[in-house]
Amino acid sequence: MQTLLYVSQMTTGDEVAVRKAHEAFPVEALSRGLGIERFVAFIGSGMYAMEITVADGNVQDNIHRFLGAPEVQSLFDALRPHVDDLPQPSDQTADMPLATAMLLWQSTPEKDLTSV
Repeated sequence: MQTLLYVSQMTTGDEVAVRKAHEAFPVEALSRGLGIERFVAFIGSGMYAMEITVADGNVQDNIHRFLGAPEVQSLFDALRPHVDDLPQPSDQTADMPLATAMLLWQSTPEKDLTSV
């Protein structure tokens, strides 16, 4: 599995419309196996971000399977008036504004240090 962050600008003031579009989030489509294990959406300060955890296997294939689902494109079509540069199924992952984790720091209680 690999977690990716896709970040884009959105129109400030359109937060309610963006939240409303997510009411039709394609849970059934993702549940049937599009190669995505987890999806989290973030909005704020004129930014929209998607944290996408891709299943094991070829990342680009899984991303394209996800993007190619009509239900996902319907969600993105509802978001496009408010969010810039959402991905299309034909986009190459190398051309997408993607980031992956470089560092993870997490507080661990002292009593648990011996089990690490």
